[in-house]
Amino acid sequence: MINSTVVEHSNHSVRSVSPFQWWDYIVFITLCAAMAYGIAKFIGQWCSVKDLIQTPVSYLILSAILAIVLINTTGRWFLLLFMKRPIPMSPGPNWKVAVVTTFVSQSEPISMLEETLKSLVSLDYPHDTWVLDESDDDEVKALCRNIGVHHYSRKSNPEYQTETGRYKQRSKHGNYNAWLDEIGYRNYDILSAFDPDHVPQTDFLSKILGYFDCPNVGYVQVAQAYYNQSSSFIARGAAEETYAYYSSIEMSSYAMGYPIIIGSHNTHRLSALQLIGGIAAHDADDLLLTRHYRNQAWQGVYVPEILARGITPVDWPSYLGQQRRWARSVLDLKLRAYPGCSEKIHWSAQMFSLLHGLTYLHKSLILIVLQLLLIYLLLTGESPRVLSSEMIPNYIGLWLVLLVCEFYRQRFYLDWTHEWGTHWRVTLLQMAKSFYMLFALFDVVTSRSIEYELTVKSKSKVSQQLMLWPNAIMALVTSLAWFFGIISGHVTNPVIHFCAFGFISFSIALLYSESFVPAEPFDKSLLDKSKQIV
Repeated sequence: MINSTVVEHSNHSVRSVSPFQWWDYIVFITLCAAMAYGIAKFIGQWCSVKDLIQTPVSYLILSAILAIVLINTTGRWFLLLFMKRPIPMSPGPNWKVAVVTTFVSQSEPISMLEETLKSLVSLDYPHDTWVLDESDDDEVKALCRNIGVHHYSRKSNPEYQTETGRYKQRSKHGNYNAWLDEIGYRNYDILSAFDPDHVPQTDFLSKILGYFDCPNVGYVQVAQAYYNQSSSFIARGAAEETYAYYSSIEMSSYAMGYPIIIGSHNTHRLSALQLIGGIAAHDADDLLLTRHYRNQAWQGVYVPEILARGITPVDWPSYLGQQRRWARSVLDLKLRAYPGCSEKIHWSAQMFSLLHGLTYLHKSLILIVLQLLLIYLLLTGESPRVLSSEMIPNYIGLWLVLLVCEFYRQRFYLDWTHEWGTHWRVTLLQMAKSFYMLFALFDVVTSRSIEYELTVKSKSKVSQQLMLWPNAIMALVTSLAWFFGIISGHVTNPVIHFCAFGFISFSIALLYSESFVPAEPFDKSLLDKSKQIV
């Protein structure tokens, strides 16, 4: 069974189909029944205890967390029904295409830029390749001449070096907007933008340009992936965090008319980009740009294929810094920028817009609340029955049902054979960054001004030690509370003892990981190996 829909009606329409095969509907309905039974049985057991009378504080907190987890899990599950992918379209021959990347010589290795430029030049559709060089570096100019790439720098033009706004200095959006104003809008039809670490495969352009034959398509987005995820467990975990998003979630978002632009690489119709004011002047310019397109009724297309791979952080300073920056920019967008945007978006797209990125907060808040609740139980000796050993079979039963559903959902991962699994590293990374997500919220609420920094593309110069100091403090407090609970005789529940042991063990493992020597984020051997996969 193929469910085909037309995204836009025109002489050249983008048609989309569901990735479901006929048998997927049978499996999905069967798993829905199993999930409904497992959740209903678990909630029945949960509500049958008398914790609301005997231990109201801990019971209400745990019930709220359970509700959030189940709502989030079932919501993501039913998104599978909405997934769509566009039918490939061959591009016309007359597009004037600019393939562009940016570069900051003080922060990014030129060897990485060289590999990216070689791949950009080799793209199979006729195009010009540009480097937007913030530093106007002589070595970058020489590299461009040798490879046959155009070089541009706004460094000597104060008009494009403002403190704020669309030409903000030391910002990616400012760099792009300067080039667009001087060169791009006048000379090209299509802009395909790449971060300097993202290397496309040769047929990248030929696989996406055909969608622009539909006159209402303003942008095309392709999945993001990483070639250095084997460098460390942090890199692997950071990649694992993205698998579901770039498969089922983005395909569902596309079906609902709101495919999210991803900053690492994206492609735009320049007439549409000019009408919405260019690259959005915000640290989360990709999300705000998506909103501007939709407010002006421009259609986006999401292509669920891995056509390019880049670099993900390999150590704690790079990863935690990146996650805090991303969370801060997303939260600032929702609290300050979105309220000023006109609302011309369908309710389903509005929901995606609202919920997108909130995972930065809700998972972190849940973990922190659970840690504080554990300390409370250790100090007071309170023992809710929902944490008793009698409930363990119910927890295991629900976990097994949800695990089976998760493995089925992984069937739609874009590189399933390399991406499937339990993804235990994600839990460790979530523990590590929980307090940094709260720091990001504090930055936004207090309007704290912090200079935006690039994600590190070379080995971090920041000390590996003490990045996880919030986890160390929580582990120490939990250990003291556990010791007090033991010597005072308060804690008799073996499940609570097990939770304390588990949390402290995970924390120690995280702290120990700070002693690991990080690998170089850019590794040409890994890049060469990934080209065989791509």
